[in-house]
Amino acid sequence: MRAFAGMGLASAAEVTATGGPAVAWRLRARREQPEATISGTTAVMPGRGRDRAVGREDQSLDKGSNKDKNKTSKKLIPDHISAVLEIEPLDAILPSPGPPTPIPPHLLTDLRADPLLGLADIRLVQHIQPTGHIQPTGAGLAEHAQAQRHTQAHAQTQAQTQAQTQAQTQAQTHAQAEASASYQSLNRDLARRLGTEPIPAARLTWLALRLELPGSRRQGPAARAAGPILARGGGMLGAQRTLDRAARAASAKLSPAGYHTLTLADSDYRPGYRSEMAETHDYLDATGVTAAPGGVLIGLDPAHRPVTLGLFRRMTLNAAVVGGRYLAETLVLRCAAIGARVIVETARKDEWDPVLLHSGLGREHLALQPVGRPVSNPGWPAPSMAAPLLVVRDCGARPPFATVPRGPWTTIVTLLPYFDPRTAGYLRDADLVGMQRMPREEAAMARHLLGLPDQDTAALPDLPDSMVLWRSRKRSMRYCELAQTRWEQAFLGEPLR
Repeated sequence: MRAFAGMGLASAAEVTATGGPAVAWRLRARREQPEATISGTTAVMPGRGRDRAVGREDQSLDKGSNKDKNKTSKKLIPDHISAVLEIEPLDAILPSPGPPTPIPPHLLTDLRADPLLGLADIRLVQHIQPTGHIQPTGAGLAEHAQAQRHTQAHAQTQAQTQAQTQAQTQAQTHAQAEASASYQSLNRDLARRLGTEPIPAARLTWLALRLELPGSRRQGPAARAAGPILARGGGMLGAQRTLDRAARAASAKLSPAGYHTLTLADSDYRPGYRSEMAETHDYLDATGVTAAPGGVLIGLDPAHRPVTLGLFRRMTLNAAVVGGRYLAETLVLRCAAIGARVIVETARKDEWDPVLLHSGLGREHLALQPVGRPVSNPGWPAPSMAAPLLVVRDCGARPPFATVPRGPWTTIVTLLPYFDPRTAGYLRDADLVGMQRMPREEAAMARHLLGLPDQDTAALPDLPDSMVLWRSRKRSMRYCELAQTRWEQAFLGEPLR
């Protein structure tokens, strides 16, 4: 009987008597809870699967002492390890205009049947957020107004303040409902015309892999996994290598379909492969399943197909826009409609005040901050996949350096009124660049910096006010005409450069 490296095993006689190596898996009693990393990611350990207690009794102690000894000597041992891969298109920030490519239908079947992997469970888990986790509501404003009312010293002043606040809250609530409803109406109308589903605020597709360890109560899967684990060195290290090999095999099968994978950390998902999003769907068969990302519906391309921006990712996304304030305001309203909170750093507060006062976005969703001091989160919860954070820097052609929030589910958009060579770094380092009409000299500099084709360089000086050319870091490019909702048209007016 081969010994597993670093693991305490039962004797060969015990293994033979109990039916084979699958039930001989034991960790030494002095071993603490182990952690296994797969491609730099912590695998599922105690708390993710069934925990087993193993204790040793000290025969030299009396019966009462043995009981106390057993309580302290019991160690938790995992009965499985698992990995979760997030599946994304090659360019999730600026998705291609065509229909999404389905996930290979034989993916799960091939991984499940591979005898060199011995996986116990393989499934696709898809999380969808249709309209955003936190829609703008008047509840926070009403609570804030009520707190202010209680601080009034005089009853007459309190009554006047209450009447004014109620009127303001009703107007803001109506504006919030109009803004959200108009965006969803635009989304549904486009989906109905194209015969597709409305674009969700977010869609995450995960591939969950589970490997049973020898000694698990699931004896069949554990027996299948014993051979691959032993062939890769045995013990927990062999199990790690086996699961890592399964993750690489899944990535290789997804690559020809135009997808890449990201291995998630244990803290990136909840037990049972759940998340905080509104809808969760489990698939044991990949037939007909696509991993199209959600995002912000910003407009239509010349072929009248929707243009979606995947602005919120697991890492900080930097975007630069060479254009007018109208485009920045549209991004703010659209991101707020899908549940994002927005911070605007601006030197022209008077021009942004109408958005703050009349859009219905209260202090719990929109904050204006002056230029020249660190941009901070105004007491909001940390950004999440269902409630991300958008930071808009409207600081002129040469924005000063400032500390801005960074982290998962955070996007920083720098608004540049024109192309200045001294701020070329914002465009060169951006994950997404949006360009409105610009003079030929600026178009030539953009061509040199971003590698634009000649035809796109020639088109930039003649773009209409409502047209934007988007370019991602992966060199995907799409023309987009801003699609106004009725509420945006009444609130913002006609598009301006």
